Amino acid sequence: MLDKKNFFVFGMAKSGAAAALLLARKDYSVTVYDDDKEVLSVFMATPETAGFENRIKAVDKSGASESVRRSDCLVLSPGIPLEHALVDTARKSSVEVIGELELAYQFCSSKVIGVTGTNGKSTVVNIIGRILETAGKRAVVAGNVGTPFSSVVSDEDAFDIAVLEVSSFQLDTIVDFKSDIAVLLNVTPDHLDRYGDSFDEYVKSKARILNRSDAETVFVYNAGDNACLSMAAGFEGRKIAFSSARSLEEGVCLEDDMIIREWSGRKERVIQRSEFTPVGIHNAENALAAVAAVTPFGIEKETIAEALRSYHPLPHRMELVRVAGGVAYINDSKATNVDAAVKSLRSIDGRVILIIGGRDKNGDFSMLLPHLDHVVKVIVLGEAAAKIESAIQGQRPVQHASSLEEAVLAAKETAEPGDTVLLAPACASFDMFRDYTDRGDVFRASVGAL
Repeated sequence: MLDKKNFFVFGMAKSGAAAALLLARKDYSVTVYDDDKEVLSVFMATPETAGFENRIKAVDKSGASESVRRSDCLVLSPGIPLEHALVDTARKSSVEVIGELELAYQFCSSKVIGVTGTNGKSTVVNIIGRILETAGKRAVVAGNVGTPFSSVVSDEDAFDIAVLEVSSFQLDTIVDFKSDIAVLLNVTPDHLDRYGDSFDEYVKSKARILNRSDAETVFVYNAGDNACLSMAAGFEGRKIAFSSARSLEEGVCLEDDMIIREWSGRKERVIQRSEFTPVGIHNAENALAAVAAVTPFGIEKETIAEALRSYHPLPHRMELVRVAGGVAYINDSKATNVDAAVKSLRSIDGRVILIIGGRDKNGDFSMLLPHLDHVVKVIVLGEAAAKIESAIQGQRPVQHASSLEEAVLAAKETAEPGDTVLLAPACASFDMFRDYTDRGDVFRASVGAL
């Protein structure tokens, strides 16, 4: 692939920008394009891009198709639909189509830990990174977590292990990419708007984390998830299971609220769950997955325990914003699908006022019904508001809000001391916000203004 001379990078947000700059640093000719003229202009105006004016050139919409035909390889940012006309042009012109992750992998000789799943990816890669750092390993955390792999791979001398968050969108465009340790956390319905409303197609995408696996590949999987179990059954390499629900003869599990690791004939008590700050059984599972992922490195349990004790949750993930008037306000803006929202609800004892809604990803909101017993009111907003109200079927009082600020005020009016106001949208944010972080920041500001 790297013998190609002319690359066309489509999508100039973080990932595409990093891909273009990586190629320019490696002396390749790069044509860049984005459907959004402003995004493209911002990239071309950055000082770093200006330093490669002889290698990076931009095209507008009128010249994009012809530039794709003349290129050797089309590099896609993860958010670009595979049905886009330019992707179709590339394929009809026998131009190879890859993603930014695949491109970066071509320049990587380090060991790769690839982490995918519907929920928990960012948390798990950061916990893995913390454990490896505590153990004195030279590791970098990158990928869908916020730092594109292409941004770090140029400085590969700085690390020996790449811990990568890998989304289904990124897996859709890999070719040679291979995880030395492949971690599959869970697979529940999400992004079905991209996969033709087919959960099976979404599962197939996640299964690509095992792309090019061999006898030396280690597969870390959730023993409590049906899709994970199915993939593990057909996997012939080394396997490490994790489970929060049952004991395992070999793997990492919870026993009496203690994280237990059984591996190579040894049973070790690693840490009490209560010593790990993030709340909720789903975060306990994230810790189990991370411990399983680092097990092949032979890291002592004391080092792992030290890393887990010092780990603090990422922003917008079950984040306690404040307690005001005896009411706790929790920001879980990263709960962008129904399963994540369910896990948020299950993590809270006592009465809850739930703020939910946004852009629907073809989620099944009826999955919420068994978990509303402690919810006293549901405040809905965004494009999915009516669909969510219909799914709740009158089981709980529903109030509509035209903005997140209005939703927070409505929640305050309902809440009593001891209650929790939970933002768990179960939806994408793009109908009202730039992204989930923007949504979470607005929630924080609204709560702060109470």
